[in-house]
Amino acid sequence: MKITDVKKFLEANQIRYQYEGDPECAVDGFCPLNSLKNNAITWVRNIADIHIDELNSYNDLLLVAELGSKLDRARFPVFYVENAHRTFFRIVQHFFSELDQENRKPGIASTAVVESERVGSDLSVGHHTYIGPDVEIGDHVTILHHVTIQGRVSIGDNTVIESGTTIGACGFGHYKDEDGNPVCVPHLGGVRIGAHVKIGANNAISRGCLADTVIEDFVKTDNLCHIAHNDYIKRGAMLTAGVVISGSTTVGENAWLAPGTLLNNSIEVGRDAYTGIGAVATKDIPEGKVVVGLPARELRNRF
Repeated sequence: MKITDVKKFLEANQIRYQYEGDPECAVDGFCPLNSLKNNAITWVRNIADIHIDELNSYNDLLLVAELGSKLDRARFPVFYVENAHRTFFRIVQHFFSELDQENRKPGIASTAVVESERVGSDLSVGHHTYIGPDVEIGDHVTILHHVTIQGRVSIGDNTVIESGTTIGACGFGHYKDEDGNPVCVPHLGGVRIGAHVKIGANNAISRGCLADTVIEDFVKTDNLCHIAHNDYIKRGAMLTAGVVISGSTTVGENAWLAPGTLLNNSIEVGRDAYTGIGAVATKDIPEGKVVVGLPARELRNRF
């Protein structure tokens, strides 16, 4: 990857930048700031975190930093760009896409079972995955290995579902019969998943009971998340590892649920709300509030 290649990419994507350093520099890899190596591109959010002498000790190290900042005494090349975090990962994604396991060629693995005929273009399905006859899938969807999708499920364009996930299983709802024994209520709803969604590995997403379980566009879930029946996860919400959401719960737009968050059934998490690690929410969380603890209590405004 040459400096001229990076410049062409930035200009093609209308990303403002300034470059300082050797115009002939080239790198063949990438690295994080805390594990530097030669011939690699890395990034920093705040140049105050830079140990300049350490970076100067590496050969052909290329740094991406925020436009408007300035490094003194740097003996390595620097791209100053708009939003260093976003731009760095776009550069890496563009030049090293062959290393991305989710960047798969369209096709259905030989061991997969796809019973639905309502699938879009450029579908990729991994090994030992089952997709039922009532599932509807949009364009450019990637579904990895050992995934089960059953019942009335719709999946929007450009969505990725990681290995081991189950979508459309029965939720946990019961009534007592005449002898006091628990009987599962019928789950007659489905699951609606929007576009540009990322579902992590080993998630469980239950179908709705009387209404659908809904996951809107641009929602991202980490590994080992549980979304129960009738939940409504709104656009851009972020669910990190180990989040458990009980039934009929709403999570607002751009909310952030930290690792191990537990949400009680039928509560509402407001837009832009934020939970601390291991928070247990037993009541509604207002818009833009940060809550922590067990039971979760309000700590401050998020912004």
